Amino acid sequence: MRNLLANTFITLGIVLIIIAGLLLWQRYNPQRLAFSDVGNEISESINEEKNLPVALKIEDLDIKLPVFPARSQTGKWETTTKGVSYLVSSAMPGQVGNSIFYGHNYKNILGNLKNAKPGQIIEVKLANGVWRKFRIEYVQTVAPNQTGILDQTDDKRLTLYTCTGFLDSKRLVVTALFTP
Repeated sequence: MRNLLANTFITLGIVLIIIAGLLLWQRYNPQRLAFSDVGNEISESINEEKNLPVALKIEDLDIKLPVFPARSQTGKWETTTKGVSYLVSSAMPGQVGNSIFYGHNYKNILGNLKNAKPGQIIEVKLANGVWRKFRIEYVQTVAPNQTGILDQTDDKRLTLYTCTGFLDSKRLVVTALFTP
């Protein structure tokens, strides 16, 4: 009986280690979510009348991602694992207000955002092909309940955030202002 119990626990341990390894591989596999061209296929699928953002680029951090429109309904935020999300209820990039973008802290999405510094440029491509530039003003880490970062503003602002910290318990927030 003792050998049977020991063998069961050893087998269970091996299975759990294999599952954990597969989950880690899935999260950090750069090829799984790789993008060959940013924005071209997205701009064709979005309604041109709305002129929504279709790509986000931060050259200094080697971030070039497609943008997907997203909504927040009953406390649940739509998100994607293929790029960054743009909260459609926020201001349009380049207009007065706070344009809110967010994405996962995966190596091939916003993993490099932790290296953002004031003065760096964030560029957003709209569906009509126009690029809007924003200069990073500050980078901060906040608790998930500090939602003031999402408030609308009187300036032309872009807020980009991702999870950070132990077990993604904090939010890394990059705030940038429009540069005409």
